[in-house]
Amino acid sequence: MSNVALGRTPKERTYIAQRGFKGIDTTHPLAQAVISGWQIHSPVDCLVISPELELIGRQLVNQLRGDSIDRGLSDTEGYRLFLTEALEGKSPGLGRIVLTHSCPSSEIMDTFQTPMVPHQDYTVVEIDTTAFEGGGTLTLDIGVGRGKAEGTFYLFDGNKNLPREKAPEGVPTSVWERQQGEAYVEALGALATRWYVYPEKTGKITYPFDKGQLFRLCATGSAYSVKGSRNAFSVKISVL
Repeated sequence: MSNVALGRTPKERTYIAQRGFKGIDTTHPLAQAVISGWQIHSPVDCLVISPELELIGRQLVNQLRGDSIDRGLSDTEGYRLFLTEALEGKSPGLGRIVLTHSCPSSEIMDTFQTPMVPHQDYTVVEIDTTAFEGGGTLTLDIGVGRGKAEGTFYLFDGNKNLPREKAPEGVPTSVWERQQGEAYVEALGALATRWYVYPEKTGKITYPFDKGQLFRLCATGSAYSVKGSRNAFSVKISVL
């Protein structure tokens, strides 16, 4: 499906109208599945959609080639692996990253939003390192897009409940909402944090672990960004 036919941007909707083209019915379930997989600034999205019209895999075309190179694969082999992982339920590009000795790195792109209320909104990436039974070092190389929002990134144990709007028991609401200070960091309970990654800047999180486990990376707008503002981010996730 072309961006023009789907009317992905106002400029393209004008293009269709001026030339009398008939756009695709975006209320159709297939079109809705495609739209759910769109990524900011992506010229071409590679999507895998199930017979039930559920999005089960997503990669930017340029990112797909980069992943293939990182894995030592040809473009064809990398594309076949992308399809295989989607059909196996590994949800490539959809927030579930499975790292193994044969594939110790992966890259994702997504967006985050600055919540209207602290801890109300997270973009969550699940990271599975259970293949590394002897442990290793998890490295997250983070890049933030050109939008106005700054990003904050929390790494949690995969079994930990995510922080929510209500302050944990014993923690003053003022401390929880201010998102500053030692008491706040202790209450948050993150394994590692990268605060305030500015637009078009990069950051890094490294975390050594003794035994393979599940992690959750949570991305959100920083406390100093405009409420409701959004931005894109990328993360290269690897284990050494």
